[in-house]
Amino acid sequence: MATSIVSRGSDTLDVWTRRSTPKIEITLDGQKPGLVNSYTTGDQIEGVAKITVDTEIRFDEIEINLQGNTKANSPTQGTSITSVERAACPGRTGSQQMFLKLRQPIEETEYPTPRILEPGHEYTFPFTFVVPDRLLPQVCTHTRVNHQIHTSHTLLPPTLGDPMLRTNANSRTLLDDMAPDMSQISYLIRVAILKRSSTNHASLKALANVGKKVRIIPTVSEEPPINTSDYTYYCPRKEKTVKRGLLRGKQGHLVVSASQPQPIRLHATTCEPQDTVSTVAKVSLRFDPVANEQPPRLGSMSSKIKASTFYSSDPWEDFPCQSSSVPLSQVGQGIFHDSVNLSNMCVASAQWEKHTCASASGIGSIGIERRDSLVSSCSDDSTGPSASFTGDTYYTASLVIPVTLPTSKTFVPTFHSCLMSRSYSLDLSLSYHTPGTNILTPTIKLRLPVQIITEPKYADSMKSSLGLVVTQEELDEFFQPRSISPAVANATIDIAAPPGYSETISQSNMGSVRAAR
Repeated sequence: MATSIVSRGSDTLDVWTRRSTPKIEITLDGQKPGLVNSYTTGDQIEGVAKITVDTEIRFDEIEINLQGNTKANSPTQGTSITSVERAACPGRTGSQQMFLKLRQPIEETEYPTPRILEPGHEYTFPFTFVVPDRLLPQVCTHTRVNHQIHTSHTLLPPTLGDPMLRTNANSRTLLDDMAPDMSQISYLIRVAILKRSSTNHASLKALANVGKKVRIIPTVSEEPPINTSDYTYYCPRKEKTVKRGLLRGKQGHLVVSASQPQPIRLHATTCEPQDTVSTVAKVSLRFDPVANEQPPRLGSMSSKIKASTFYSSDPWEDFPCQSSSVPLSQVGQGIFHDSVNLSNMCVASAQWEKHTCASASGIGSIGIERRDSLVSSCSDDSTGPSASFTGDTYYTASLVIPVTLPTSKTFVPTFHSCLMSRSYSLDLSLSYHTPGTNILTPTIKLRLPVQIITEPKYADSMKSSLGLVVTQEELDEFFQPRSISPAVANATIDIAAPPGYSETISQSNMGSVRAAR
């Protein structure tokens, strides 16, 4: 009976041994029970793959990979999201991309001889992967209308939309990274036991295949500010007519403007803000009265952050951006929004400062003083006049709005990949009060781009190892306020001479120094 079984070939033997599938267990160094390990750029993912069997099983190779995959599927019915559909193939569609595949080499001496897995033995295969900072260039080979898109698409994207991630080991609450259910970026360690086919030796089939998820949040550097004039979606400046009442005349024009705030910096592996106040937004206000009216009384400033997840069944040829209030309508593209309220602070104590055109346009010997970027200055007129300003008097004020990310959501850094992108915007809404308007409180709204980045995990230790240590005295000297004023004629400057010299240099001997205009 045994002779007849063996004579039928290895394929028949596989039928008998298939009842006992090899068992694969993947163990990661530093594994916390109930949690998925998190890593960032430059981290080493170390672990061991353990293999056991109940019966003898022949094999040819053992493959251990670190894989990164993107899945962008069309939404199910009833989901609040723009659907991804193709005109030629109506219905649900989806796209997948394996953008990363790192293979762990296994030496011949590590395999058993002959290559038979025997019961009663535990076979261990260690592996080590280093999280790269970039992908291979051939990952992004599609057509592009923006030459910078290739640089962004070859950066490592963060883990996004993974339903297995939890806040902690004892919590049943999943991490809410504000991604749609049908869009996901995942990383996993995959271990497969392979055997060659008896009919085609070039073909390998998997006797067992097991994967273990890991979470990767790469280092993301700060990008230059977005030119908001190229996108109608953003509104960094807005002008509104202030009326005395519902059916009364105009009181003046209120102008509100703000620039893109500094990036929000997160810890690389935890995605938590590095500071309590993640960033601040400086808002400049200007009121141009019609005659001698006073500025309106300010009410409150509310803020919220909006996360926009872009996905597509075809690779993005340019950086995606919602150009208006209407969602994307291109074939195969979609966008998902999720907003989080940040704060609602009273700004009634803000002081208006009165200006006249005569004093504002006066030119004289004015000293320029370097100040802290967080210091509010009411005298700075960065908003510019309103479109109908014809008077001589106007008022200015300035607000500093702190932006603090809530702990109820998980924020990932801003990124752009071939099939998915994530960007953020900051919405500000200012309310004000005027006499006679008791029914509705008028508001004026702004929308600013904001970037979320993650700094290197070992930035401080790298600076120390390179000898880049800055003392507190050097910091105080660097940030010391300085005054830049016109040079005083015939002034004498005494300069300490080097050893061996005893000369005093006077400005009169140095010649006339003129400032370039």
